[in-house]
Amino acid sequence: MNFRLDHVHIVSENVDEMSSFFQDLFLAKVLSYDENLKGAPNTVVEFGGLRVFIRGVRPGEDPDAFSPELVQGLDHFGLEVENVEESANILRARGAKFIVEPEASGVGGRMIAFICGPENVRIELCQKK
Repeated sequence: MNFRLDHVHIVSENVDEMSSFFQDLFLAKVLSYDENLKGAPNTVVEFGGLRVFIRGVRPGEDPDAFSPELVQGLDHFGLEVENVEESANILRARGAKFIVEPEASGVGGRMIAFICGPENVRIELCQKK
C-alpha cells in the first residue's frame, strides 16, 4: 500500500484572509470556493502540488488558535525549497512575517525558516542538505 499527501486542512475564522495569505505569498491558485459547505465557507487553494483546504468555523464551534506558543497537536507544516535564504527574501517581499529567520538548525543541520500566517498557522521552509 502506498500513501501520499492529499491535502492540509485548516479551520479559519476568516477564510478569505487565509486564502489571500496563500495566494499572496505562495502564488496559490483557487481551485474551488463554496460559500456554505456544511454550514461554513470553504475554499481549496493549490501551490507546488500541495492543496490546502480552508474552511470557516461552523456554528457552535469554538476553536482556539491563540494558545501559548507550543500546543499539543499539529505544530506546523513544512515546504521544501531549493534555497531557504532566497525563498525567504522573495516571501518577505510579498509580506511574509518570519518567526524564525533562515538558520542551519533543522534536522541534520539543514537550513530552515518559519513563517507565521493568519491565526498562528506556522509554515516551515526546509532546504535539503
